[in-house]
Amino acid sequence: MPEIEIRQVVPDDIESLSMMEHGYHSKYVWQLKLDLSFDLMKTEIQRTRLPREVFVSYPRNREEIFNNLGAAEAFLVATLDDLPIGYIKMLAEKSGRIVNVTDLVVSASFRRQGVASGLLFAVMDYASNRNYSTLILEMQLKNDPAISMANKLGFKYCGFRDHYFSNEESALFFYRFLH
Repeated sequence: MPEIEIRQVVPDDIESLSMMEHGYHSKYVWQLKLDLSFDLMKTEIQRTRLPREVFVSYPRNREEIFNNLGAAEAFLVATLDDLPIGYIKMLAEKSGRIVNVTDLVVSASFRRQGVASGLLFAVMDYASNRNYSTLILEMQLKNDPAISMANKLGFKYCGFRDHYFSNEESALFFYRFLH
């Protein structure tokens, strides 16, 4: 992992963070199969290899991410030599014990080098120190890299929601207890 510094986002970071490529490439997607009968409800989510790599657009537009920064419980940036290379945004639920990672983006040239994991660990420390009990990650059903990272870091699948994002894509949710 590059030697990164993680700190709170400041207004001067917003322009460079919003200019990052938020989409990603993938050779895999996750397919959702539902069997909903009167006596049985069954959900199956299966990883499927695509015939070729595809580019997947990020499910939120940049205005959604960067407007109303004051509503975020935490908005952290990873920097390398004072240049922003990734960020993570966390919102608290009204219950007061659960926080959600809604956005996690790393600059394309720094992906697969541990930056996203470093940001997640920083958010876990932040949330734990503020007595939150659970961290939930939300991601596109198509986001194989994020799903793989969640599994690698000990997050457990806890559900899905159809038409969750503003672009009508489905979301998967993973959780990890903090204490």
